[in-house]
Amino acid sequence: MNVYQKYNQSEPLTGMTRIEVLLATFDGALTRLDKAAKALTNGDVPVATPYLVKAQLLVSALAAGVRLDIDEANGTNMLRLYEFVVHEIKTPRLKNVENAVKILTILREGFEAIKVEAIRLERSGELVGANRLQMVLETA
Repeated sequence: MNVYQKYNQSEPLTGMTRIEVLLATFDGALTRLDKAAKALTNGDVPVATPYLVKAQLLVSALAAGVRLDIDEANGTNMLRLYEFVVHEIKTPRLKNVENAVKILTILREGFEAIKVEAIRLERSGELVGANRLQMVLETA
C-alpha cells in the first residue's frame, strides 16, 4: 500500500454528503441572519453585528464552492447572488437582512429540491463524495 492509499484510508469521514454540507451551510447562514434580524428589530446593532459577520463568512464559503469551469454562466449568476447577499448584510439594517434571507431561502429551496437525486448520485459513485473532497469545516 502506498502513502496516498494510507492517507485516503485514514482520512476522517464527515458522514455527510456534499448536498447535506451545502444545505447545512445555507442553514447556518440563515440561522445567523434570523438572529441578526431579531437583534436589529430590537435596535441592538452590537448584538446583530457578529451574526452578520458569521453569515458573511458562510455565504463566502458558498461562493468559494462555485465551479466556473463546469458551468460558467450559471456559476457567474450564483456568484453575483452571493456577492449581493454579502453586500446587503455588510450594513446592519433589517431591510438588508430581509433581502439576503429571501435570496438565500430561494437558493436553499432549489438545492433541497435536488437533494434526493444528489445523494443517489454520490452513493452510486457518479458524483465525487464529500469525504474525497478537500473540505474546510467551519465552526462559525
